[in-house]
Amino acid sequence: MTVQAVSFAVPSGELEGVLHLPETAAVGGCVVLHGFGGDPDQPHIVATCAGLAHAGVAALRFAFRDHQPPRMTLESGLADAAGAVRLLKAHPGVPERLGVVGFSFGGTVAALAAGRDSRIRAAVLAAAPAAAGPRFTAWSNDGKWKPVAEMSRTRARVLLIWGSRDTEVPYADAERYAAVLSQARVTHRLVTIEGGDHDFAPATARARMVETVAAWVRESLAE
Repeated sequence: MTVQAVSFAVPSGELEGVLHLPETAAVGGCVVLHGFGGDPDQPHIVATCAGLAHAGVAALRFAFRDHQPPRMTLESGLADAAGAVRLLKAHPGVPERLGVVGFSFGGTVAALAAGRDSRIRAAVLAAAPAAAGPRFTAWSNDGKWKPVAEMSRTRARVLLIWGSRDTEVPYADAERYAAVLSQARVTHRLVTIEGGDHDFAPATARARMVETVAAWVRESLAE
């Protein structure tokens, strides 16, 4: 795996990121989005990017604007994710087969991105709030965002992945996404990682999550 420092344009200027490139030719590229109050150097974010690169998928991680202290919104997060997708699309070492992986807040951003961008072939929503509860309304602007409904329009293959010990985002949110995806006949899978918390700790649970995510993205992009 090769690691590259990169930057890309967003409405307020530029964001810096880290691109993990496979040793062999990439089958595609994937943006990996952290959660509210998190950052791109968290163990589960770094491990996911490394796992994707080892599976042949270029993986880009970066910090959302205003991530410390966290003041991101779905609007700014979606714009940041779009900038990251543009970087992957333009990168000479990344074929135009694109995916998005998001954790918690980043998962909700991933849902919106996958619903709106027909180029995205693979989407992973990891412990992604579906639109209920005080945490969601704190960063959803005026409540106009409906990620579950947006996902019904996606062309991506969707993986929903939750830790069995997650106490922050209820499993019912995963079931809401799954129900809408089933109704819309979107290819999807719902996976529970036994023993994993909201960030998929401890290390054994994290490793199972990374293996599942990397296999799903690679399969989806290689089709």
